[in-house]
Amino acid sequence: MKIVVPIMPKSLEAIARLSSDQYQGADLIEWRADFLAISDLDLAASKIKDKFPDHPIIFTFRTEDKDEQLLSDADYARLIDKFASEFAYIDIEVLRFPEISLPKNAIASYHDFDQIPENLADILGKMQARHPKVVKFAGMPQDKKDVIRLMSETLTFSEVHPDQIIVTMAMGELGKVTRLVGDSFGSSWTFAAVDATSAPGQLSLTEMRQLQHIL
Repeated sequence: MKIVVPIMPKSLEAIARLSSDQYQGADLIEWRADFLAISDLDLAASKIKDKFPDHPIIFTFRTEDKDEQLLSDADYARLIDKFASEFAYIDIEVLRFPEISLPKNAIASYHDFDQIPENLADILGKMQARHPKVVKFAGMPQDKKDVIRLMSETLTFSEVHPDQIIVTMAMGELGKVTRLVGDSFGSSWTFAAVDATSAPGQLSLTEMRQLQHIL
């Protein structure tokens, strides 16, 4: 199971202060570009790529949890079109922006910060129907049954679509187990943190690597 480590610099100066040595144990870097002003993204993209020349990088501009970042469909599409060719993967909120064209390196993603939806199978199916490189879902469980249901739905999906990369996780303390043993039920990546976490329940990169050796 690959480990993705998000970076969330809030300024160009913060990018300069990043130490790539801290991320050597990561398989991929996710750049959360939504923490920067859009006007800074061109220069920031160049600096991020220079900082992590040996890592595949995911470009993510998250709007689902940020009302202030709600872009028009046209503006979001332009953002995706501009940066898709510059990075190994590009995260796209396909259910929020259903008309957008998906490049070959698209991660079709959906996040629910309140629940693990009862129609999770339908959500995964809708994303997979767009033929992305990766299908990704993260949700907030309310009880242990939600966690088990997420794992079960992920396993079923991975068996029905064996050639599709799928990444799922349950957030928060309840969901930590899904970050540790995701590959046991079909999930291909997990997310870990070096400094600030990008989602509730993330473990540190050091902890993830140690636990992988144990498990």
